[in-house]
Amino acid sequence: MGWVAKVSGRQTEEVVAVMKDLKSHSEIIGELLKGIMKTGKAYYAQFPAPLDLYALVRLAEPGTVAESGVASGISSAFILLALTDNGRGVLHSIDYPDSQGGRHGNEPWAVPSGMSSGWAIPRSLWTGWDLRTGRSEDLLKPLLEDIGRLDFYCHDSPVDARHFAFEMSTIRPWLRGGSLVVADNTVWETFEETASGLGAVARRRKSSSLGAFRVP
Repeated sequence: MGWVAKVSGRQTEEVVAVMKDLKSHSEIIGELLKGIMKTGKAYYAQFPAPLDLYALVRLAEPGTVAESGVASGISSAFILLALTDNGRGVLHSIDYPDSQGGRHGNEPWAVPSGMSSGWAIPRSLWTGWDLRTGRSEDLLKPLLEDIGRLDFYCHDSPVDARHFAFEMSTIRPWLRGGSLVVADNTVWETFEETASGLGAVARRRKSSSLGAFRVP
């Protein structure tokens, strides 16, 4: 709660209030989790703090949200839940899916054979979701040119220093005042430099590789 409050610039009581709204989505969240369990795979690498992500989107009230990295769709689903509760906003997702037994073998983020990116997201959440499949190096800049500005960005791709630096440098000119950037698998030196260059402070979530900053 404290991390979300510091990142968003809001009071802890406000964070608690929006978190409570998740209770009304227990059926959809249950559907999401059951869908993942039905594949028979015990573990999928996912965004580590989906409840925090939901709260940050609720509090930021973004109009345009973009994310890099979808896999089964945990992060996407909680962003879409938050946008639904806000009554505004569109999620633009970029994913370069790796299927089980695919180019990297059986990685923990690989989607089950015959399924596509975001396969576990309940269809009731698909409204307001724009999924683009391919490398962010190819798709991110054209996406930003399409949407014109960026209110919220979530990076959840596998660890790669060059890839992370590319994403941070690409989104920087499109971030307006008040926008939020959340990143997992973070290269901290690059993340802190990006935040500092925008007059922001990068805040780490406990001792994890998850961090965020809010543009003043």
